[in-house]
Amino acid sequence: MLRLLHNASQPALKSTQRRFLTSRFYDRPTLDFLLFDNPAIITPPTDATTQQVLDSASSFVDRYHHLDPLFDKFEPQFDPAFMNDRSSPTVSPVKMHEQVKEVLDAYSEGGFTAMHEMDLPFPSLTAVSAITGSAFTSGVLGHWVLTQCAANLLKAFGSPDLVAKYHEPLTDGRWTGTMALSETQAGSSLVDISTKATPTDTPGTYRIKGNKMWTSGADHDMTENIIHMLLAKTPDNKISLFLVPKSIVNDDGSLGERNDYTINGVNHKMGCRGISNCYWSLGDNSDGATGYLIGEEGKGLQAMFLMMNEMRIHVGLSAALCGKRGHLESLNYALERKQGRSPTTKEKETIVNYADVKRMLLTQKVHSEGALALCLLASSLADSSKTSEEDKHVLDFLIPIVKSWPSEFCLEANKWAIQVLGGYGYTSDFPLSQIYRDNRLNMIHEGTHGIQSLDLLGRKIAGPGFPLLIERMAGCVERAAKTGDDEIVPMASHVKSAVERLVEVTKKLGGVGKSGDVQLMLANSHDYLNMAGTTVIGWLWLEMAIAAKAKSSDPSESFLHGKVNACQYFMIHELSKTKHQARLLESLDDTVIKTKVEEL
Repeated sequence: MLRLLHNASQPALKSTQRRFLTSRFYDRPTLDFLLFDNPAIITPPTDATTQQVLDSASSFVDRYHHLDPLFDKFEPQFDPAFMNDRSSPTVSPVKMHEQVKEVLDAYSEGGFTAMHEMDLPFPSLTAVSAITGSAFTSGVLGHWVLTQCAANLLKAFGSPDLVAKYHEPLTDGRWTGTMALSETQAGSSLVDISTKATPTDTPGTYRIKGNKMWTSGADHDMTENIIHMLLAKTPDNKISLFLVPKSIVNDDGSLGERNDYTINGVNHKMGCRGISNCYWSLGDNSDGATGYLIGEEGKGLQAMFLMMNEMRIHVGLSAALCGKRGHLESLNYALERKQGRSPTTKEKETIVNYADVKRMLLTQKVHSEGALALCLLASSLADSSKTSEEDKHVLDFLIPIVKSWPSEFCLEANKWAIQVLGGYGYTSDFPLSQIYRDNRLNMIHEGTHGIQSLDLLGRKIAGPGFPLLIERMAGCVERAAKTGDDEIVPMASHVKSAVERLVEVTKKLGGVGKSGDVQLMLANSHDYLNMAGTTVIGWLWLEMAIAAKAKSSDPSESFLHGKVNACQYFMIHELSKTKHQARLLESLDDTVIKTKVEEL
């Protein structure tokens, strides 16, 4: 059960801030509003446990948030003296800041690693991550995100014996897990991996030889074992999935000898330094590291997609949280920073009152809160898709957008957060430079923006998810129009036009693809993903505005009216950009195709 964390505090907010901010690290009122007051987006949790775990997550952040800048400053280091030291299960050549273990242990002891075993709705779990992740943008809690994904993958596809031996230590915080997919020559193109798996005389047991690259959390000395979910090719050259432990686990659950793999170094990253990223080799000292087959031979990618899609929701969420954290930090600054004078009173003016600063703050707000709503929607669909084929199809269509739209537009939000602070935003004295660097990874890992756009336009539009999504957005527009509300109805008209544009553009590009010119169809797929994503976010903002109006008709209620105002801003300043995107896409511009390499 979850152990609630109490007796924690964070820096007190000044009086002028309290009207707007409950925390500099997370936006609990918005989170509660999305979870409990937007049934058209998320099935509201009905159990009291959700509020308890959110309160506990808030206390965890209040107690430990001050450590995150240390993890950015003191990045993981590699000590080659320990490369071949196998004297104990935890010894490692990868050295983390000593307080990384303190945070990970506190998270585990607080019961957060076991939340998936409490049968909480996925949106509730996502909301907990929204609180904790906002304060730990360094990626330190990514150890547990990867571990939970590995545990879910094992439970879904592993044999009963493997589940019995490995699942509980992953969920109770004793061990961590990873995704070991990429290799030096095979990043996004996993079909090109060269790591080999040779079966032994023991059914389900293989010898693994090869190299892996870009593995987050591949090694450390903070837990007694690390479990890798690893892709390798069997002798028939088909890709299969294997469980590869750092230390072999005996039948009684005790740890045996160290497995034969070697950590060869760490990648020195621009951000997300709270978790190591390693390159390593398997089978250097034998006929191969020991690995255990997960699922069927030759179906490794299919199984891994379960973990990858879950990770893509987490990546989108991470980007949204960085965007929202930047918004809160810059709003906090703008509420206190005085610069210039009021033209009427001649008194020094706080910069939050300037129109251009409001523009930058509103842009951050609509991007980050829209992205957060999108990730919570995806979490809700992940739950409901277990029993609803329609929801499964809608989620399948949305996954590239969930991963990519927040990653691009919440990084843009961080740009404006830095700008609000001016020169101070460019220094390490304020957290925004770290947040920006941490967020920059999200456009890259778990499938780059370009690859996600190719998947969306090249494959997903032909599936059943697209028309089902269009139907849902159109249904929202119809409901909004029927309200007769002077603010809601015009916003519904904006969304209606954007949805119609998206349908027409999709038909045209789909027709180009069917005619055989797939290259031309996909030439501007990046713009298509952004257009589709912005349209979806416009729909979600309309849903939020409807919910805010239903909850309170008092225009003096600043929180709820702020949602309606933000929706209006998004419609006019952001959703309107889909007009240009539609013209560009329908023109079938082939500039990028015609450009010669020597012209770049």
